[in-house]
Amino acid sequence: MPVFDENGKQINSDEDFPKLKDPEDVKSGSVSAGKKLPIVPVVLGIVALVLAVAAVMFFLKANTLEQEVAILKKAKAQLAATEAKLQDTMKENQKIKAALTQTKNDLDTIKAKNEMLESQLAKKKGPEKKATDKKQAPKKPAPKKP
Repeated sequence: MPVFDENGKQINSDEDFPKLKDPEDVKSGSVSAGKKLPIVPVVLGIVALVLAVAAVMFFLKANTLEQEVAILKKAKAQLAATEAKLQDTMKENQKIKAALTQTKNDLDTIKAKNEMLESQLAKKKGPEKKATDKKQAPKKPAPKKP
């Protein structure tokens, strides 16, 4: 059966005593195996940790942006509905203005006809009034209906 020394080297059986290191030299000269860490895995671990944190932050930002987009879509739909209602109201307002203008024109026409009829009536009653003024008190004109 082979024999190994503390460094893991096989010792020849023909030697009487294996070469051993002095404990003082081991402590002062080199770092122990438990304290020595490989540099590459540590660096890769740190890089992986940083990338994981960045990925989580981007995921949270993306989630927040998705929520904001959903809110903006709802607001856009509400705005479109409000604009449609506003357009309908404006059309109705234009119809009412047109109807009001037509009514005003009709009223003006009726007033003009009324004045013409009153003037014709006054012309017809003019000569009769002179003869009848002494006999009858002048009549007040009938109040106009609104």
